[in-house]
Amino acid sequence: MLTFYLLLGILYGLALLWLGSLWDNRSPKQDEIVHSQEMVSILIPFRNEVKNLPQLFVSLLQLKYRPFEVVFVDDHSEDAGKALLHRLIEGNRDSDIAFVVLENQGKGKKEAIETAVHHARGGLLITTDADCNLPVNWIELYLQAFDAPKTQLAAGPVISQGADTFLSKFQQIEWASIWLMTQMGFGLGRPLMCSAANMAYRKAAFLNVGAYEGNKQHPSGDDEFLLKKISQRYGGNSTVYLLDNLVWTQAEPSWGKLYSQRARWASKWRLHASFYHKVLSFLPVLLQLLFLSSLILLSQGWGGVMIFSWLWGLKLLLERRVLGKTLKHLNLELYSKDFFLTSLWHPFYVVMVGWKAIFGKIRWKGRNSSQFN
Repeated sequence: MLTFYLLLGILYGLALLWLGSLWDNRSPKQDEIVHSQEMVSILIPFRNEVKNLPQLFVSLLQLKYRPFEVVFVDDHSEDAGKALLHRLIEGNRDSDIAFVVLENQGKGKKEAIETAVHHARGGLLITTDADCNLPVNWIELYLQAFDAPKTQLAAGPVISQGADTFLSKFQQIEWASIWLMTQMGFGLGRPLMCSAANMAYRKAAFLNVGAYEGNKQHPSGDDEFLLKKISQRYGGNSTVYLLDNLVWTQAEPSWGKLYSQRARWASKWRLHASFYHKVLSFLPVLLQLLFLSSLILLSQGWGGVMIFSWLWGLKLLLERRVLGKTLKHLNLELYSKDFFLTSLWHPFYVVMVGWKAIFGKIRWKGRNSSQFN
């Protein structure tokens, strides 16, 4: 038993260091030189986002690239968001930005995006969410990626912003771990995931792969399912991950909402046909269960106590080093106590999210999965 947990610590440490090395070997940041003259359309589905639309609108006006089109699609909101959006457009005229506001022709985010795609004039489509804040050079960085004819889809990292609380810091550290796994998948030519809050693709590629046919029954996955379809159709080198193109989103305000959101994301595992993806979906839960099971070492005498202390000490120190370095690259520096508390709580959190993803009812924006069947 002691040997097993000793090997667990060694393998986990080597895996973390390897993921960190992939981040270190990322492509250097490019200069903001844009050669493309392609029309760009930004697609933004929204539902009940009246509180977030004003900040997003300001963020859109501050984008440096011109001209571009913004296609908003109201997914049957129950608040005054659509009326507010029309007032914002009327009060902020910009001749180089074409705003379009549509009603979703179906139900849910996937059909809202399809509605937007069919009305979009651009050959390059960029998606984000209504609760996001965009970098001023967001479009330019995507256009650089699509200068390469082989590129059909690109994505960038997302991170939460919020109050100076442990809940907020926990989410930022978790995002860093998501970046590492995302970077690994793209780097190996077998992308696992990305976020539609920061994603771009060619309109032709979206239509050629059949959009979301085959997975509309699930309320989430507008990013992962499309990523997999495009990667399978055009090859792994047709997708790229832009580590420096960071989008900010709102942090979840409570642990309950965070669990529900992450469980909704994780619940897509059963819909992926790839055995490779399903295994990697279960791996984090299995790994954290193994860390929690190491508590049994405390009943194995001094040898067990020493291995337990070494295992958890290694986990705390390496996660602090690797995830801290990842966040620092994007000018985010957190206290060591935030990393250590996150490392201690994360195994319990992952197991609870995994349980809810498998056995719980998934709700989102006032809907549950059954409403999409």
